[in-house]
Amino acid sequence: MSGDTLTVWHQLSSAFLKVAGKVLKSASVNINSTTLRDEVKAVARQYMQEARSFLTRPGFETELALFDQHFQRLYELADGRNATSSYKWRISSLRKALPKVTSRLEMQAAPAAANAPQGIETKIIETVAALVPTAGLSYRQAISDLADDSRVSFRGPATELREVLREVLDHLAPDAEVAKGPNFQFEAGQKKPTMKQKVRFILRARGQASNATAASEKAAETVELMVGGIARSIYDLGSVVTHVAGERQTVVQLKRYVEVVLSHLLEL
Repeated sequence: MSGDTLTVWHQLSSAFLKVAGKVLKSASVNINSTTLRDEVKAVARQYMQEARSFLTRPGFETELALFDQHFQRLYELADGRNATSSYKWRISSLRKALPKVTSRLEMQAAPAAANAPQGIETKIIETVAALVPTAGLSYRQAISDLADDSRVSFRGPATELREVLREVLDHLAPDAEVAKGPNFQFEAGQKKPTMKQKVRFILRARGQASNATAASEKAAETVELMVGGIARSIYDLGSVVTHVAGERQTVVQLKRYVEVVLSHLLEL
């Protein structure tokens, strides 16, 4: 959600407050004015058809139920000549809730823009998505997960990052091709080429010397070790708070290693 899309919500708020002011000032027993009733119905319709989707997200369940109930009933009241008091308490309830809901929506919108992919992230997304679409999606998901302050575990984005690198390596260096390479030997306990071996295969196929591939090989090897370490870390850390904070930082570092390898392999 961005600031631009919040325009719809702000338009609803403005229209609602305008109509609310007219109803709350009314001294009539009933709302008989066809014009005012039509305005109430228009605002209720604006909520139901345009702005309601802003509240159909996790964390807004209570607000969604409240807004649904009151706007639906206001629409029904405005369809006839009904008591002004029936309007007023519902409008007052909505007017009281509106600022809190709007501020929460604004808070969610700001980080979304700040955490949008930038720099090397954008280059990787574009290149990887064109090469292996599913890997591009995994990378985007990892970026999104790392920006989510509500997460209580970061093993998910760690796995996504490993899958990004694995899928790209599998695409550029199929197991069978790597295994047919000169002097190839499986590493101890392995039945297929490791990430490190695939990186070496790709870069040497481009004519790069062994010393030029060392950093990327080491980074690929570190990715495997770090993901395994994250999976085991919950058994080693007793404090949930410490675990979450430490896990996030580890995955941020993991992301950097993945980006080092991809930048080299994809010549970004």
